[in-house]
Amino acid sequence: MTRRTWIGYTAALWALVFAAFHVVWATGWYVGLDQEPAGTAFARRWFLLYDLVVAGMCAFAVPVALALFQPWGRRVPRWLLGLLAWSGTGLLALRGIGGVVQTVYFAAVGRPHYLWYARWDVWFCLGAILFGLSTGAYWRERRQG
Repeated sequence: MTRRTWIGYTAALWALVFAAFHVVWATGWYVGLDQEPAGTAFARRWFLLYDLVVAGMCAFAVPVALALFQPWGRRVPRWLLGLLAWSGTGLLALRGIGGVVQTVYFAAVGRPHYLWYARWDVWFCLGAILFGLSTGAYWRERRQG
């Protein structure tokens, strides 16, 4: 298994795990979340809908990540696959970096109870790195080939 394949599978697995977490949270099981605030948030219909949209986006990201290195991915127009993969990478990077900035701000102003959420920022940054590496490798290979 090549490094590019390993990174692609890892990006797909990352998306699958996040899709599963969002579905589990939408069903009322708040694994990894603070129970009381999560229950309050998910009681609002718009937040539940938001969570289900995010679950759908993560589920959609699984075949996108796989298409970047699987032979069947060559049937997808290069511009479309690139657009989807770079868009996903950008969203993950924006969320990850935004979360880090927010965490630094909360630490600076003395609101340590919000620092608990910082652990999720690492996962968003990891997703952005995995999708970015996989998309970059796909783009370079297809340009050369």
